[in-house]
Amino acid sequence: MLRALLIATALLALAPAHALAGTFAVTNGTIVYTGEDGQDEIAAFETAGTVRFTRFGGTSLGAPDGTCTLAPGGQSVVCPKGGVTAVILNLAGGDDVAAISPALSMPVILNGGDGKDGLFGGGGFDIFNGGGGDDNIVARDGRSESVDCGDGDDTAISDDGDLRTSCEHIEGDADLDGVRRPADCNDANPAIRPGATDIPDNGVDENCDGADATNLDRDGDGVPRPQDCDDSDPAIRPGAREIRGNDVDENCDTKVEPFPPLLGSIPVAWDRAGSGTRNVRLVAKKFLKGATIEVRCTGGGCPSKTFKRTVRRSSENLHAALGSRVLRRGARLEVRVTSASRIGRLVRFRFSKAGEPDVDFLCLPPGGGTRDC
Repeated sequence: MLRALLIATALLALAPAHALAGTFAVTNGTIVYTGEDGQDEIAAFETAGTVRFTRFGGTSLGAPDGTCTLAPGGQSVVCPKGGVTAVILNLAGGDDVAAISPALSMPVILNGGDGKDGLFGGGGFDIFNGGGGDDNIVARDGRSESVDCGDGDDTAISDDGDLRTSCEHIEGDADLDGVRRPADCNDANPAIRPGATDIPDNGVDENCDGADATNLDRDGDGVPRPQDCDDSDPAIRPGAREIRGNDVDENCDTKVEPFPPLLGSIPVAWDRAGSGTRNVRLVAKKFLKGATIEVRCTGGGCPSKTFKRTVRRSSENLHAALGSRVLRRGARLEVRVTSASRIGRLVRFRFSKAGEPDVDFLCLPPGGGTRDC
């Protein structure tokens, strides 16, 4: 924005007497523009394969040599970029403006003549020669360049690394924060400078150290990364209580503690009773005291109620749940043993024929449901 304002100011301040035709030529890989006396306002742009020069106002540009082409209207000249390594703009007497696009990366030598000239560098390593008169030179691009303001009361807006000569006024701190480029990595914002407080994780490098600050304790639990294995959750940190069975490593010890299994055994024995089956033995052995046992039966010969018992001894006789009943073909018997925060046991007997039933061994995780063990 500062650059645009200076260009506009310089253009308005120029005298109305426009320059006569300037000419272009290509010599030894260098595009050379030679202006004539009078007000000259010229800009240079780079495209994929050309360098384009445009004059704003004034008479038609002179016919270039055979390398460059005069565009219709006479206000622009297009030169092929192949083999070209530099540009020289020789401005003559008068209040002139030469503005180089930042996209033009090849070096440009800007030679101002007598008068109040405005010289604006581009995207390469440029050389500025103000000449006589009160000139304004803008060379703030982070590159170390030569800036010779020449005679007169001149102003240079340039980088600290530039070599300045005969420049009466130097403006290198556009945001007036006391730090000039290149040390100030954003000279359009006074809150961004070396020594400023860098706000973590906001994507802005406020203190110009080359990187945004990082908050190593985003969840505010007092433990920084990498010790905190999940810095988005204050409940997860070294020293936190590990909750079993939830697939989360709360204490950051790299281990997830599953629910422990409920240990024990269920010995059984069956006899054939005609076309059915009678239970001879049904025992729950060595299960955790306080565990709950349920015996559920569906189908022919089953009792109508669920049998329940709390484990109090190392051996709990469950035969009373069935007694002398004869279970018919198609009946199903389940023995469930559960305890809080433990993976329970389920033994399922399926009576498809008289005598020994088919048996399934399943697990009962806390919270419900069944799964293979």
